[in-house]
Amino acid sequence: ALLCTSAGRRPPRGRHDPTARRPTSVCDPYENNGKPLSQEQCAQLLPSVSDSWALVDDGTALMREIEVADFVQGSRLVSTLAAVAFNNNHYPVLTLERRLSERRRWQELVVVRCQTTVLGGLSYQDFTLAMLMDVELGRSRG
Repeated sequence: ALLCTSAGRRPPRGRHDPTARRPTSVCDPYENNGKPLSQEQCAQLLPSVSDSWALVDDGTALMREIEVADFVQGSRLVSTLAAVAFNNNHYPVLTLERRLSERRRWQELVVVRCQTTVLGGLSYQDFTLAMLMDVELGRSRG
């Protein structure tokens, strides 16, 4: 993975420089010439994650909803998924929601939304993170 630097400074080893500008073909930590993945690329990568993931927002984000038994279990799951994201230096939007279902019962959901904001769409890292979260969810439920 390429590391981007600005003003001649080097980021800590293994970390992306947050002061770097939008990726370019020269400095491209997202490995797609500074561009988000196309809808065709996303469609090819979608089978690599569990069927629970879906492309949303015209293919610019990857989302999964996970139903949990209660709010406390949901908060533990959010913490676990946050650790997976932190260890991979790629951060999704994680929310814990309580909704009234169609059958008029309350349900608690953890919602994971992956998107590479700087690209305005998806990157290979979003799909990698989704795969790693699938593995962690298999561990915690298995």
